[in-house]
Amino acid sequence: MITDPNLRLPIALLLASCLLGGGLFHLSLNARLASEAHLITEKARADQAARGVREAPARLLQGQSEAVLHQRIRDSGFIGPEQRVGWITALASTQARMQLASLSWHMRPQTPSALAPDLNVSNMEFTASPLDPAGLGALIENLRATAPGRFTVEHCALVLGPTVGNGQANCRLNWWTLAQGGD
Repeated sequence: MITDPNLRLPIALLLASCLLGGGLFHLSLNARLASEAHLITEKARADQAARGVREAPARLLQGQSEAVLHQRIRDSGFIGPEQRVGWITALASTQARMQLASLSWHMRPQTPSALAPDLNVSNMEFTASPLDPAGLGALIENLRATAPGRFTVEHCALVLGPTVGNGQANCRLNWWTLAQGGD
């Protein structure tokens, strides 16, 4: 304990100045840390904005190409209602173009596919003759080129006749359409 009364005031002032100085140092340190954190956040935002500006032309080109691709898919007849009339018309024009003596088809009602939401499938079975293996391939490729929409061949069998080019094809095609809600 300090017993000298002349030292009490200077010691009290020293302690008060130390406490006040320590408090001011603590406040300034907190303010500096907060400003550093704010600066780091703003620098990260500025870097992200700069990256966005650098990537904008590429994203714009990608968006345009995706829009073109989406429009081509839409125009192909894959998106929207089934195109039965277009499919049958393409089959009939293929019959005339390839001079097939016989072509018959049967279509089942459209059903939802288990492969994806909003994806529907329509089954078409057809029989065509006279055909050989090359003619069957040409028939399928002609349908791909002229019919609206997309199809897969589920099965196709060619029964060859006794003479060359006198075979009969029995095929089942799955026509795929994506409902309007799917785009």
